[in-house]
Amino acid sequence: MASNTKLRVTVTLQPSGKSSVIIIQTFEDLLRQCSSKFRVKVRRIFLATTGEELLTDLSRISNDTKLIVTCGDTYTIANTSSSTKTTDSIIDSSSVSIQIIANRTLIEQAAIDQLKNVARLYAKVKHIWGMPDLHVGQSTPIGCVVATESTIVYPELIGSDIGCGMSFIRTSLRLISENDERKLTKWTKQLQDLDDYLSNEIIQEFLQSNLEWPTIVDKITNNHIENEQLGTIGAGNHFVELQRIEELYDNKYNDLSTDYLYLLVHSGSRSLGERFLREYGKSNDETRGLEKGTEAYEIYMRKHDEACTWAKRNRALIAQRFLTCLGDTNSPQCLIDIWHNNVILKELSSEQYQVHLHRKGAAPSDKGRIIIPGSRGTHSYLVESIDENQELSGYSLAHGAGRAMSRSKARQYFSEKYPNIDRLKITENLESHVVCDDKQLLYEEHPQAYKTIDAVIDDLVDAKLIKVIAKMRPLITYKTRLTHKE
Repeated sequence: MASNTKLRVTVTLQPSGKSSVIIIQTFEDLLRQCSSKFRVKVRRIFLATTGEELLTDLSRISNDTKLIVTCGDTYTIANTSSSTKTTDSIIDSSSVSIQIIANRTLIEQAAIDQLKNVARLYAKVKHIWGMPDLHVGQSTPIGCVVATESTIVYPELIGSDIGCGMSFIRTSLRLISENDERKLTKWTKQLQDLDDYLSNEIIQEFLQSNLEWPTIVDKITNNHIENEQLGTIGAGNHFVELQRIEELYDNKYNDLSTDYLYLLVHSGSRSLGERFLREYGKSNDETRGLEKGTEAYEIYMRKHDEACTWAKRNRALIAQRFLTCLGDTNSPQCLIDIWHNNVILKELSSEQYQVHLHRKGAAPSDKGRIIIPGSRGTHSYLVESIDENQELSGYSLAHGAGRAMSRSKARQYFSEKYPNIDRLKITENLESHVVCDDKQLLYEEHPQAYKTIDAVIDDLVDAKLIKVIAKMRPLITYKTRLTHKE
């Protein structure tokens, strides 16, 4: 492209999804205009069709070229030539089927590389599915499902927060006006002491009480040192969010009403799951996994199941504490509770054999309705899976929006952009309230540090994996009043 030639291009900022048409002459002009349009420091440019990065040469650009721009992240575009919509990218790595369910959602190359490493490093892996929210983890990616032969389990593929998941609860609180800021401000101030540990007597009674959440939950009699953390949310991306139904697309469910408010709790097994992974999660040989039938396997699976039960009871107690602060003392009506960090035995009907499905940041599609949250300040979606297509995605779905920016990058970028941190206590787009006294966490969990939830949902709909039931709007997102007690 000659330096005096003007071209019209469409640029899309990721992960926000914002687009604009601009007229450019040089690469520097392209960077400058993108930074001005999106009010961020654009550092990298990619061809939307191939994911190829453009460094300084614009010779491949013509009129109406579509470009992806980022603040520094590396992205790759899934290959959409596959005839199966739910398999937009299939990577042959050591004869393991790796399928990535993404078209509108961009997937970072480093996350794909981590999926390939799973196929290379872990024996007896049969299939791997990457969800639209796939992103880089510490050693293995988050937002994936790994199917191994039924003879082996890999605790590392589940991670330390065993049983982490989400509860969706119908409350007795009535819908308030969108403009009733006084009521929201009052409720926000009432959310106190949720980070404090409860007495041992209260905890023991709750662990051994009868609980339906929404089905009967096992009792826990072991006196773990981590029991003191029961009823607390934890750090990272865990939260409690008060929501209302903004759009109801399916009226067949009588437990959904636009007249009442709903609660979403995202938390797990706290330090208990971390200890179980450390103590029981690795074998002493070179297989890295736990062979079915061995003592190590039996011990780990018992601990795994207990951590999942503990996490479910933790979410139930968190919900009770939160609603009590708001004056709702009725028994919470839990509609949905799912784990997205766990392992199960599942038969793949198309191949007629059982596998261990390891989910790490993936919601089950075979447990009825699920809710897929965005980030604070964005919508969440209540969905149901399409039964006949469940195996195409490893009986799993996305569990959220997925990170698009590392925590360190988010801290650096948003601390510079928002020197007045109080601006982050009310979200920009939806004007929902945010309770988070941890300054670093407030930056790390900024909505722009996550992918666009609408793109994630669109990918699942386009792949014929889900039907959307309702669109939820956040009113209050609670993270922490104090630095977390770990």
